[in-house]
Amino acid sequence: MSRFILFTFFFFAMLSCNEQSSQGEAFLQEVDQNAVGEVYQLELERNGAKPAAFKPFPTGQVRPKGWILEMMNNDLEQGMVGHLDELYPGITKDDLYASARRGGVEDVPEMGDLVLTGAAWETSIMWWNAETIGNWWDGFVRHAFLTENQAAMEQATAIVNGLLASQDEDGYIGIYKKNLRYKHKGSNGELWAQTTAFRTLLGYYEITGEERVLASVESAMELTMKEYGPEGRSPFNLEGEFGGVTHGLMMVDVCETLERITGKSDYLDYASYLYQEFSKYPLNRAFNDLRLPYLLKVDSAYESHAVHTYEHLRALAAAYYRSNDSRLKKGYDAALIKLANVMLPSGAGHGNEWIAGKEADPSTTGQEYCAMLELRNSFGSLLQKSGNAAFAQSAEELTYNAMLGSRNKSGTALAYGTLDNCYSMDGHHHENGQSTSDPRYKYSPTHSEPAVCCVPNYGRNLTYFLNQMWMRSPGGIAALMYGPTTLKTKVDGQAVTVHQRTNYPYEHRIGFEVETDAPVYFTFTFRVPTWAKLQSSMPVDSVSNGYAHITRQWAQGDALEVNFESAPTVKDFKGQKYLTYGPLVYAKDIHGQRENIKSYALEGFHDYYCTPSTPYKERELMASGDVQQVKGENYPLLLVKTMQDGAVQTDTLIPYGKTTLRQTTFSQRQ
Repeated sequence: MSRFILFTFFFFAMLSCNEQSSQGEAFLQEVDQNAVGEVYQLELERNGAKPAAFKPFPTGQVRPKGWILEMMNNDLEQGMVGHLDELYPGITKDDLYASARRGGVEDVPEMGDLVLTGAAWETSIMWWNAETIGNWWDGFVRHAFLTENQAAMEQATAIVNGLLASQDEDGYIGIYKKNLRYKHKGSNGELWAQTTAFRTLLGYYEITGEERVLASVESAMELTMKEYGPEGRSPFNLEGEFGGVTHGLMMVDVCETLERITGKSDYLDYASYLYQEFSKYPLNRAFNDLRLPYLLKVDSAYESHAVHTYEHLRALAAAYYRSNDSRLKKGYDAALIKLANVMLPSGAGHGNEWIAGKEADPSTTGQEYCAMLELRNSFGSLLQKSGNAAFAQSAEELTYNAMLGSRNKSGTALAYGTLDNCYSMDGHHHENGQSTSDPRYKYSPTHSEPAVCCVPNYGRNLTYFLNQMWMRSPGGIAALMYGPTTLKTKVDGQAVTVHQRTNYPYEHRIGFEVETDAPVYFTFTFRVPTWAKLQSSMPVDSVSNGYAHITRQWAQGDALEVNFESAPTVKDFKGQKYLTYGPLVYAKDIHGQRENIKSYALEGFHDYYCTPSTPYKERELMASGDVQQVKGENYPLLLVKTMQDGAVQTDTLIPYGKTTLRQTTFSQRQ
């Protein structure tokens, strides 16, 4: 028995003494699965790349305005985004990309409130902080520059300089010492740690234009593509995997960004290679729903870790659009069919960690914030490639309902997991009269008992959403999703600024105003939601496939006013009813009481439970389904007739994103 194995045994045995895992029962039942199936022989066809419908603008060309800017400023100055490094000291104390690189489990630092027991999956703890730190860096750096906060920009620049200084002479940027890097036989976070770091660096590069940053990422990628590429070792031909290896498939995000910046198609080829290798090797069934042979079993349901399932949609799409492989076309179609079965009224895909083969249920299948973020970003990727306007509508609905509904009103805490019908946030999952411990069902600025993953990803919400709202179309500019923003770009070499002035989604009137030094001819494309009747102040040349098009010469001061006329709608979800107005889902807000269970040294930050102030009884929607829209102080309200304990009453529904405890779906009184 080697010294390393002996150390591993005693390390985890020591941790396991009389300890109960902080993960909760549901996590532990699913995480440690075996590889299922044989090696799948797959060599992708090369049938010519499928053209993408849109091209993203570089990070920084779309800037937040209005309520989006206010929220981002708040989150940076008073909230989780700007203070996570103080709330979770592991971010500053664990210098894992430089002086604290991992050569074995002896290099893993103390992990705060995380309680370990010696289970096999816990070897993955070696790379966990790379996810926490890298994703927080990514969101923080983008927040700093997009809000133009001087102090935060200086801190962001220091983060980037530190990463660049950690780079070895051979180009390596990562978390492993030379005895382990690219030599892993089992669970590791090699590609995943690089992905979170490189996304940070590329965001910084696109905003600042500092060529040294791009050069460093390209040098690091050259090494990785050599070591973990067709001429080296497959990164997925391993024994034992607990999430880090399969997270590493998201190096695809880096590849797509690098190709967009540099025009080098080798990066897209490498993205396709990664998906090919991921599909070949079975690994752990808890993390690979999007493996091609599983997708081709079209009657099977998603069952894996939800975050992996939803983020891997981007990898599948990248490989399909690069190769145009007929098998990937079948897999792509099957992936979307399976996705429909896990979607909730709030716009989220379910999975508070695991999908577990279940269909979505608003009262019993929870949703995790990380899963929301990854699914929304995948909707943006699918929109960019396919042009299908339905993906834009799905991205809006998820962002403006489920994602905003997970943030507390002050931006000082987040729900790791929640439910569409959320009657209590008390550290337990409630189902069929039974309660099981689950620390994800609470509000916290860290969630350090299960994992510090959702809060870092919160910083990547609006910053990435901005990149999806506007894109370049073949004939000009496309406004794909709505909210107060400003686009600054060039069309045919001419500088063009377009302001989107609106309080969307809380109102449906949008004003576009053009600034340009000289007239410029292009097509302005904007999406027409399925719930809307279009009213435009300018003649529209055509409306097709969910988009309106206006082609003309645009000059300084040109203004377009758009109104999406709409009405409240009662929708069906498996026999239950829920209400929408425009992109917003509405819910009955349940008045709650807060119980602080942990206070942080930084004033104003707490972990807390929220439970109903008085016992809540579910409402039934009256058969008439009458809905009245009225003006509220900050957003429209919906008035509906409901029944409770045999008495008819009028209930006020508010946007889902403004609630903590809520009833979203209703049985309908016949």
